[in-house]
Amino acid sequence: MLNPRQILHGKRIVLVKAEKSFEMAKLHIAEVQDSLPELSPWLGWATPEYKIEDSYEYLLGCNQKWEEGADFTYVITTEDIPFMGTISVFNIKEKDKCVEIGYWISTKYAGNGYMQEAVSLIEKEFFGLGLNRLVIHTDVLNIKSANVAKKCGYILDGIQRQNNWVVAEERYRDTNTFSKLKSEYVESK
Repeated sequence: MLNPRQILHGKRIVLVKAEKSFEMAKLHIAEVQDSLPELSPWLGWATPEYKIEDSYEYLLGCNQKWEEGADFTYVITTEDIPFMGTISVFNIKEKDKCVEIGYWISTKYAGNGYMQEAVSLIEKEFFGLGLNRLVIHTDVLNIKSANVAKKCGYILDGIQRQNNWVVAEERYRDTNTFSKLKSEYVESK
């Protein structure tokens, strides 16, 4: 079973295990609500109906999954900012030494390289734990998310055609599959 550190320090950011608290839920919901126009096309749960109770339940689930070794969700923070977004490691295939990475960041912090730094911290930690392959899936229309993967050196393995049903649009959309192998990993200085 994977046992990652609960705090990962970067140059500008710190990734901290998502805590199950009402205070964290308030921070989470505030950033989600402020970023709805940018999040809702890609994240089905990011709707005006998403409330603080939903956020708290999400954080409870994150904590439980961490304890079970099923998923690992970190909050992206800085010394001055207690919540910028999240980055998660999930869909763990221990036999294959492969995991998936998912992420989102508040609109007001997007475009500053914070997510690339977060992905780099995840790479260092999880390749260091013996994994061989990290995967990032993005909607083909989500150019910003795909750009994070590309800037971090992930290779486009292919496009999964019509594999994602989008309720709001009542149609299927395609998904990019990016990956990075341990042999391709170079720790940033």
